[in-house]
Amino acid sequence: MGNSLATLASRPGRRVAAILAVLLLLSACQADAGAAEQPAEGLLVLTGGDVAKLVVLAAKQDSDEPVSIGLPLPDDDATWISAGKGGALVGSTTGDGLVTSDPVDPGGAAADVAGLEWRPVETADESGAALATPASFPTWDPGGRRFAALGGDLLGGGDMHLLLVDPGESKATSIALKRALLATPPVWLDGQRVALVTGSTKEPATIVVDTANGKIAKGPAGERRLATSGDGRVIATSAGQGAPIMLRSSRGWLADDGTSTGSVEVPDGFVDAISLALDADGRRLAIVWLGEDGVPRYDVHDGTDGWRRVWGQPLPGTSAAVVAWLR
Repeated sequence: MGNSLATLASRPGRRVAAILAVLLLLSACQADAGAAEQPAEGLLVLTGGDVAKLVVLAAKQDSDEPVSIGLPLPDDDATWISAGKGGALVGSTTGDGLVTSDPVDPGGAAADVAGLEWRPVETADESGAALATPASFPTWDPGGRRFAALGGDLLGGGDMHLLLVDPGESKATSIALKRALLATPPVWLDGQRVALVTGSTKEPATIVVDTANGKIAKGPAGERRLATSGDGRVIATSAGQGAPIMLRSSRGWLADDGTSTGSVEVPDGFVDAISLALDADGRRLAIVWLGEDGVPRYDVHDGTDGWRRVWGQPLPGTSAAVVAWLR
């Protein structure tokens, strides 16, 4: 995704309507904590178009299909989301800012879900300077204490920084990358190393940044999009339009040993994966495919069943979408 997932629209009436809709939905079909896990349970879907929309999928009692629960968005809408441990979300906004949310619990009280609040991230670096903007693609680390984001003019092709933000301590560290990056999120390979996509769309490459010392190493080449599991142990990669999604251990990918644990082919009628997300331990993969007609669709694949597609939903009326898993 780039930085224009959503367009601005009138907020006050939309927020009230969203809260009322959530209250009515949850009172009518409250997600049941005792129900069997469904394939898409815990998936967050952020869509853009004339109006941005964020939903979480939850198990519905006595139904094979999940229920979609709408969540309030930050005041400046959102262009990207990532979920950390305990259900806390971090996002980037149309105003180039960063925000964090209350924990999301789709099985909790209706009023808590409907009243989800967002707060701007206000931090200072080692010199006391405020967080550099624009900042994009904030992504929680495996421990859920800090997140990585891309700082700088991402779409303008300027030299970028890797921002490491601890919102609990209101502290940030900036690592100069001295190169441009492609518009794709950072991924954590473990609690210390972050992989980033650089190069060009035709010849993508990766770098791996050690956040402990700022050292930058060359990573495997050829992948246009990356996603890792919440624990960083599994990685999904896409080489771009028409290429299958490959599943690997992060160690195997980093060693560039050519091994894989599975793959997902581009479905008929679709051209490319525009968003990837693995769940906490890498057993479920969510993909947003862009259709030949411009309409996206999200699918869920089960790694315990040969990465078979177990759920899917078209997204008509949307121009873009991002997926993430609660953990």
